[in-house]
Amino acid sequence: MQKMANDAKDVIIGEIQNTVSKMMGSSAAALMRRAGISASYKIWPEFPTGKSIMEAGEIMKEGIQGMGGFGDFSIVSDEGGVAQIEFKGCYFASLTEGSGKPCGQQPICFFGFGLVEETFKRITGIQTKVELVKRDDGAESCFETATPR
Repeated sequence: MQKMANDAKDVIIGEIQNTVSKMMGSSAAALMRRAGISASYKIWPEFPTGKSIMEAGEIMKEGIQGMGGFGDFSIVSDEGGVAQIEFKGCYFASLTEGSGKPCGQQPICFFGFGLVEETFKRITGIQTKVELVKRDDGAESCFETATPR
């Protein structure tokens, strides 16, 4: 069942990501991750620094939710320096058929990974790599990790 977008912006972003996926293939991941890194500075020009993993999660929560499309963001735990992330209610998960890619491999996912990686680094000073661990369609949640590099 196709989930309905919250607003027209989500539909537009979804159509862009589907087209990028089809036209650029595997190159879309690197391009979109880079776009997410760049967007961190445009969306949030200034952040507090030197914060813990859990503090970073609280700071990022409101900003990411305010963007729309990605749903509710939270860092649910810090297991040995690895942030356990949950995105609940992400509209973009409904676009897997149109993009031809599963969750975690869609261009919009790589945009989100880059955005979270760079924003997290700016707040905590820790450089990470964000990856999808699993998607639970029943709970409408993506579970990801931010692992230090």
